[in-house]
Amino acid sequence: MRLSVAGIFVDASQTRMRNSTLAFPSIRARSHRRVLLLLIVCTFCGCNRQSTAEYKATVVGDWEEAHGTHETLHFKADGSLAMDSPSEHRSCTYDFPDTKHIRLDCASFAPQVPHVPTTYGFALDNDKLMISDSFSTGTYTRTQSP
Repeated sequence: MRLSVAGIFVDASQTRMRNSTLAFPSIRARSHRRVLLLLIVCTFCGCNRQSTAEYKATVVGDWEEAHGTHETLHFKADGSLAMDSPSEHRSCTYDFPDTKHIRLDCASFAPQVPHVPTTYGFALDNDKLMISDSFSTGTYTRTQSP
């Protein structure tokens, strides 16, 4: 079938063939880019898991609040945490959703109130630990390693 476009005769079957062969490399290229992007994302997710596992290993031990409030944190390798202060004692579990946050799931004081895990900001620098919410930051120093 021949078409006339602006006075130029074009064979429609050749046009379709040319357009379809041009489209396939484009689709293949997009498909390869998606696979590459997926591999990159998976690689970074794997690195992040390794970093959070390293954080969990380095946080284990005893920590005391740096400003003299006598608050202590005792992180265990099994993911449990004991928080003590002169006025209260709390038992929690902890994990790291990423390298900048810690999630604490603490038992409620009232048994009828369900406890909900809470995520806090987290930073660890050698023997200095900082845990923060939107209002304040608690700074702790290591007192004893495991």
